Amino acid sequence: MTYTEHDLRELLDERGAGGSGGAARREEILRRGRSIRRRRRTAGTVLAACAVAVAAAVPFSLPGGRDGRSTTVAAHPAEPSVSRAPDRPEPGTYLPESFRDFSGRKLSLIERYGSESMGTPHVLKFRPTSRFTGLRITCADPRSWVVVIFWQKHGPSGGHVRDSCRTDTPPLKDDEARRLDSQFDKMSAPADWPRKEQAATIWVLPSDARVINASEMSRKGCEPSMKKIRKCDGKYPMTALTDPGVMAELSAELGDRPGRWSVGIYDRPAS
Repeated sequence: MTYTEHDLRELLDERGAGGSGGAARREEILRRGRSIRRRRRTAGTVLAACAVAVAAAVPFSLPGGRDGRSTTVAAHPAEPSVSRAPDRPEPGTYLPESFRDFSGRKLSLIERYGSESMGTPHVLKFRPTSRFTGLRITCADPRSWVVVIFWQKHGPSGGHVRDSCRTDTPPLKDDEARRLDSQFDKMSAPADWPRKEQAATIWVLPSDARVINASEMSRKGCEPSMKKIRKCDGKYPMTALTDPGVMAELSAELGDRPGRWSVGIYDRPAS
């Protein structure tokens, strides 16, 4: 049962705590009670804050191939309260809740992860809900390079390279802005794709990385279609970046750099 301070005063008066000496004793008892209540409220607030922080952190670990590092990021971060919500989120953090793909199929954001570092590999592990899984990556720096390599049991199963990164801010209106960076379908995804956990290695590289794009390769006399070219004008051709060996070499040169980016996994809502 919970008693108010008024109840305690009446109870103490009835038990003989009146009079000058009794009044002093009564005030001392009430003062101690208030102090205990304050300590309990403070302890409860601290414990609740710790519980929220622990619940929001999950491992986002991707070995680049088989030897990488792990980092800790927030998954599905809690939305800020309406009164404090910014007009535009921080660059490199916004991911729309849904997309319409090239066939008009609605895909929802089923998982999202974020990082504050670039240059080194991150391994993304996820469980698809259909064979139409898509990825969307957004960065604070639009000049960042983005490399994604998907893995199957036997090794790399494909990937893509972008010489710029999206910097999404709401609202996204035109079709190009709402396009996914990559998407599977019934022809490209294995038959057992939704039945097991999948993995992809993601590198977000700083704009000053020693990489050369296809148009620069042509100007320098390096044929872009020749994927076996390992260097062009002293730089790594973007056509070679889906080779895990090339990425391991480039990543070792760059090291860990500061840089915010996020990746969203889009798929049909789980049934």
